Amino acid sequence: MIMKKLVLVLLGGLLLASCSENVQVNKAKEVDNNIKTQEVVAENQSYVDDIDKAIAEDSLNVNLYIQRATMNLANEQVSSAIKDINTALSIDRKNLDALLVLADIYYALGDEDNILLTLNKACEYSPLDSRPIVKLSELSFLQGNAQLANAYIDKALELDRFNPRAYFMRGMIALSANDTVVALKNFMTARVQKDDFIEPKVQIAHIYAAQGDTIAKAFFEEAIASSPEDYTLYYDYAMYLQDNGFPETAITYYDKLLEVMPNNPNFIYNKGYVYLVYIGDNEKALDCFNTVLELDPTSINALFNKGRTYEQMGDYINAKKIYHQILRNYPDYQLAVDAVNRIGE
Repeated sequence: MIMKKLVLVLLGGLLLASCSENVQVNKAKEVDNNIKTQEVVAENQSYVDDIDKAIAEDSLNVNLYIQRATMNLANEQVSSAIKDINTALSIDRKNLDALLVLADIYYALGDEDNILLTLNKACEYSPLDSRPIVKLSELSFLQGNAQLANAYIDKALELDRFNPRAYFMRGMIALSANDTVVALKNFMTARVQKDDFIEPKVQIAHIYAAQGDTIAKAFFEEAIASSPEDYTLYYDYAMYLQDNGFPETAITYYDKLLEVMPNNPNFIYNKGYVYLVYIGDNEKALDCFNTVLELDPTSINALFNKGRTYEQMGDYINAKKIYHQILRNYPDYQLAVDAVNRIGE
């Protein structure tokens, strides 16, 4: 959970190029980096229900409370997670796993003081375990202190050289300094040390994508194979595909996303964008933008690109109607201003 936040902080959104003929359209949309389907939430809740039954039979089992707290935190049930961790620590106040989950809870709450307090306590109780030290590195990094973050990683690796999360964190620190050579080296090490560790594979893919290296495609596919229900990866991969010469495959991945989230306007919008900009199928683009506007009538992006689609079809009357509609509500909307100037009043 924490590392996903770090990925979000460093990477931000992936932006798509403008369309051909030097005519701009609104870019495809970035979505929440923690896409959850109803099925995933239901599966998590089912697991929590099973733990409830186990706790009823063994009410002093610390690990059960930690597991339930972890699942509740994943389901954004923070108050329930806090209750379980407090129970676990009342049974065993020095339990490292409980303290680490407590730190994660404070991350979710944005309580930096208590994150630091909890992790320092974890280090005191378990001085030979590198995990709280790596989390201290994460905290320092998020606070903008890369030097201290690196120092914590040095200490963590002194305790445990086989530490994929430490290498991943070092890669993130290097990436924030635009040192992609060091970043790749550490992400590769993390990937080799823990094959099911998804984040380094995603970072490797993004680095190669930014460099225009087509090997990025293989790393996206490797990450998806390792975590086939991580729909955020599907979205990232679709964004990569549409921007790197694989628009039809990008549509396939948006369709996969729409199978589990059929009314997500961002996915439908991006399909329309791909049809308009990369494939040139104006009819399908128009269908997508109309669907988005049915779901979200306030979407100025979909409305503008609907106008752009009409323009591309040679239907300048409907295109101008849409551009003027936009300018009545948003007179400074530059893309619409440019469009009106381009095709005339």
